[in-house]
Amino acid sequence: MGYKILLGFIIFFSIILNSSGNILYEKDNLIITDIDIKIYKDLYENNYGIKINDTNALKDLALIRNVINDLEKNNEDFIKRINDEILIKYGKNSFENINIREFIIFSKIRDEFVINYFQNKLNITEIKNIFKNLEKLNIPISSNDCLIIDKIVDLKNNEGFMESIYNNLKNDSKEFSIMMNNKKYDICIDDATFNSIERLIIEYIQSKTTQEFEAFVYGKIKN
Repeated sequence: MGYKILLGFIIFFSIILNSSGNILYEKDNLIITDIDIKIYKDLYENNYGIKINDTNALKDLALIRNVINDLEKNNEDFIKRINDEILIKYGKNSFENINIREFIIFSKIRDEFVINYFQNKLNITEIKNIFKNLEKLNIPISSNDCLIIDKIVDLKNNEGFMESIYNNLKNDSKEFSIMMNNKKYDICIDDATFNSIERLIIEYIQSKTTQEFEAFVYGKIKN
């Protein structure tokens, strides 16, 4: 659930542009400029690998700032916890940059729904259904702790592999193994493959929690 934000670039970009800019949105003491939009779009693309247009960026920013304003008034402990995490993980410069701090706060709010579903609701049947949508999942297996690869097999429909993935994710470990033809094999998953699998599961959980998350967000705006 980590972030891939290019914070150094964004901070530099913010300093160059300073705090001025053309005002695109102004309502209830909430001001958003074209510079805010540019920075948010860069953050979004660097974190999610997706480009968004100015209209959606403006909509997101208005939503983000309204939600954060509400939480600062009504849930100070939650905001303080996230601010402390930002200081520790990203440093003072990122914390003091309002655009970066707001983006991370909102991302972490979204993550709370993902984490809750993952910990309390995600089951092995859902993992199997996620893998069914893949064309194939070719992964090396080994009989000697991945020192030598025995062969590469498609594990898309292998229930032992799915259970191994599920148990490792639940236990925050990376000890993958399966039984094939009454023989135990280590599953040699590199970081790129594991991250891809984790991303698939996160995207699935995000889709499952979208309605609950949006109800929370828009409820904050109404309040």
